[in-house]
Amino acid sequence: MTSVTQPTIKAKPRAFYAHMDDQAGLLTKVNGTLFFMVPETGDITEIEPEHTPFLTVLGQVDVAMVQWMEDMVAGGYAAKACNREMGVN
Repeated sequence: MTSVTQPTIKAKPRAFYAHMDDQAGLLTKVNGTLFFMVPETGDITEIEPEHTPFLTVLGQVDVAMVQWMEDMVAGGYAAKACNREMGVN
């Protein structure tokens, strides 16, 4: 009898928009460790438990970028907002 091992499925890396203290940046996990990066300066901070009260995690970067692209293709923010179905009969 032959045993077959299941392949290891590696999770797709994800990044989130985030704010820590008064800085806007990106949050991601690398090898089980959370990191916060400020793109303008290139500063990278390893997130420790004492940082969490000052950390706000926002939307996932790839999802937000796709939504932004769809809005721009539809004519921009104003066109999207002005042509939205209001649900009023």
